[in-house]
Parts: sequence; structure tokens; C-alpha cells
Amino acid sequence: MSGVSVASEVSETPNQSWSRLENTSHSYMRYDLFIRLLVFAVVIFISSGLVYAQKSIRQVDFKNFNYPLSGPLLGHSELKWLGNPKDGYSNRKPIHLVNGDDLEKVSSFVMDGQEYSQFAGFTLQTVDFADVTGEGKEDAIIVLRYLTGGTQTTNYVYSFADGKPKLLAYCHTGSRADSGLSRVYGERGKLVFELSDLKKSIGDCCSSGFVRTRYQWQNGQFKVSGAHEYGPIEIEIHK
Repeated sequence: MSGVSVASEVSETPNQSWSRLENTSHSYMRYDLFIRLLVFAVVIFISSGLVYAQKSIRQVDFKNFNYPLSGPLLGHSELKWLGNPKDGYSNRKPIHLVNGDDLEKVSSFVMDGQEYSQFAGFTLQTVDFADVTGEGKEDAIIVLRYLTGGTQTTNYVYSFADGKPKLLAYCHTGSRADSGLSRVYGERGKLVFELSDLKKSIGDCCSSGFVRTRYQWQNGQFKVSGAHEYGPIEIEIHK
């Protein structure tokens, strides 16, 4: 028949169709196996990194860390240990430090086209390491300052066990001349606080002397060890 073109179709045989499906299945299985191995390798890598990061208390990132909090935030005139249910203090929202701060803007004003803001909350003041339990290994002493215009601090002591930090105790101190924190450190296996001496206050802002108290770790808590000691605080006078 002239002028008429007949297209011929080549159909797959059953064997060819099965072979194609089998190849596709093998490709999927190889891809699935590759993904599983990749995920496993990533998990191992992350896990090994965490293990490495948790080998000592010095490698804990206390700038990005959650800290417990309880009791009133202000009005302290002495060192007060916290976290004991017998005190009747309710737990507060934990402090969540990000890059050393947990702050909230409470007010702001604009002057000369520039906005100035005031923040309230907690900021990391110091992290020091020393043996404060007498067990011969380093612990962490963390001081968080509560920004309200005073010098109120909350102080935490962490040990290191089972590859992670473990909270031993935490406390509030007073503010400024009224038992404000002058210094906290570890010495000879004990925890030492030096607080401003109210009897030697120079106005409300500061004191010319401190009261030193040593604490020994006994039966799961820090207990006063020895008599109080007294010393001078150097005060900078700006002329």
C-alpha cells in the first residue's frame, strides 16, 4: 500500500522486564545501604566528638548552659544555699545562657537618634576551676551576676562524673556592701567565699573589708569549716 507507513513496536519480553526491575531494585538497595552507612558514620563522628568534649570539666561550655534557680532573686543580705526542698523555695524558670547571657530588655529610650536599652537578667561573670571537695580533681565554680543595678550574684559549683557536669550546690550572695561577693575560689580542697563586711561599709556601694568563710564538702553539702577570717579590700579612688 503506497503512502502508508506502518510503525512497528518492540515490546519487552518477560525476562527483559524482570531483569530491568531487578537492576532497579539492586540500585535502590545500594543507595539505601549507602545512606545507612553515611548516617552511621555521622552518628559515630558526633558521638566521638561529644566524648572528646566531655573528658574534663574544663571542656564544658558553661557560657551556653542551663542553670537551676529557686528562691527570691533580691533582698539577700547573706550567703544562702539553695536547692534544698526543706527551705520551701519554689523552683523558678532555669537560667538559659546563650553566649554568656540570659537577658531581657526592660526599657529603652532614644536620644539624638540613638536607642539606648536597659536589660535585666543574668550574665556570666567568672568560671574558675579548683578542687573544692577534697577528692583531688578539679571542680568548676561559676558566678552569674543578676543585673538589676546591684551586685547580686548566684554561684554554682559543678563536679564532673560519668562524662558530664554534675551540680554539687548553688547559692545566692548579698549585694554591694551587704555581703556582696568579693571573691570565691578553691583552696586546699575547700570552697572559700570572701564577702563584703557590712561593718566596714563605705556607704551602700562598697566595703573596705571582707569576711572569709571556708566550706568543706561533707555528706553531700558544703559546711562551714573553721572560724571566720577578716581582711581588707582594696578600693580604687578616682580623683
